Amino acid sequence: MLAFVHIEKAAGTTFIHILRHNFLLKYLDARPFSWKSQGLFLGRDLQIARRIVPGLRCIAGHAVKPYSDLRSHDRRIKYITIFRDPCKRYVSQYQYWIDRMGKKLSFEEFLELDETRNFQVRKIAGSEDLNKAVSILENEMLLVGFVERYDEFLVLLQDKLKGESFDPRYRRLNEGRGSVSAEDILNKYRSRIENVNGMDLELYHFVLKNIYPRQVDEFHDDLQRRLQEFQEWNARTGPVMWPRYTDFVYRKAYLEPVTGALRLMNGLPYRGSY
Repeated sequence: MLAFVHIEKAAGTTFIHILRHNFLLKYLDARPFSWKSQGLFLGRDLQIARRIVPGLRCIAGHAVKPYSDLRSHDRRIKYITIFRDPCKRYVSQYQYWIDRMGKKLSFEEFLELDETRNFQVRKIAGSEDLNKAVSILENEMLLVGFVERYDEFLVLLQDKLKGESFDPRYRRLNEGRGSVSAEDILNKYRSRIENVNGMDLELYHFVLKNIYPRQVDEFHDDLQRRLQEFQEWNARTGPVMWPRYTDFVYRKAYLEPVTGALRLMNGLPYRGSY
């Protein structure tokens, strides 16, 4: 079973739609079913999820964390994730807070928040523990990608899932168009952004120099040729639409009401990722 670790502001929404359309009735947006899970999708949540979705083969979401107990309940779970340049991701998260969440704070105030610093390390390790994050990525991940090499990541994943008839075609979703200029913020605050994301930068470059090249070496074909073929195919045809409609009806008519009701019964809001 695939488990996508969705790091905020790292092209995860677009990728989740790819997963939904490929796995359809065997996919679930993973949200905790009880406040006792403390924002993590845990083994007990997975047991409930499998009753809701018989034959479940793919989960994804912000609450999916590789430091949780999921693999102790099922060693067949294979994690995947996508990283983004830490400075750009950090600024994009600020833009999202301002424009989509309606938060009222300056970027100076944002820089002082502990919860947003070294966010990608925290997402993988559960704390600002670079060594633990590296170990998890080395030992627990099926595939790690980059926003900056997004199409290449999809081709590599298609190769990993070649028995699945995986169709990676997509259209970009949830792209940020912030009222605050990301370029202006980066130009003015780059050194301070790097200072509060030092571990993220180290992890990003470790993956880029060590893990990612190994993944490319394991590819079973001419990667550049396959990448070009995919990009031409995606530009020419785009994703097939009927899975999108099937997924929408299934989620709205069944999955969201059932999972939302369970969350309400156990002290969590109907909506929400955590």
